[in-house]
Amino acid sequence: MKIHCGHWQKSHQWACEDYLGTHSIPIDRPRDLVVVSSGGFPFDINLIQAHKALDMAAKACCEDGTIVLLAECADGLGRPDFLKWFSEKDSQALALRLQKDYQVNGQTAWALLTKAERYRVHLVSSLNDNDVRLMGMLPASIEDVVSIDHTTGYIMPRGAAVLPLVRSSD
Repeated sequence: MKIHCGHWQKSHQWACEDYLGTHSIPIDRPRDLVVVSSGGFPFDINLIQAHKALDMAAKACCEDGTIVLLAECADGLGRPDFLKWFSEKDSQALALRLQKDYQVNGQTAWALLTKAERYRVHLVSSLNDNDVRLMGMLPASIEDVVSIDHTTGYIMPRGAAVLPLVRSSD
């Protein structure tokens, strides 16, 4: 772990470079299947925490691909009012709502919803199946996941801890 000091812009740039050097992994291309684990407790204590792994998995998945998110979510969604954000018809409508009434957990819901719209997200968790569907994801079991037919993909054992970066074709 490091502390960067000096001019704030230079310090920020150095910190970003250090982060990329220690937390990113180059990939040749996005794939059509990404199986990602939140990493177990405490990283999957609830969906608000577990969605961070989904963010990183999306960087490794092809548009319209499949992401399998493994997250127990023993403490549920993370907030009792989290589902209220999914009453909008889509992420664009939610974005408009957030412009008028911004709340951090609304932004988290928007981030989750945008991925559920771009990918088939199968969630293996202890959450209520109807709640999972309301958020645009597909409730799944390990048995469901094993039956997904894809020949190539990525497995991310602790998704939020690594940033997949597509290698440039230069």
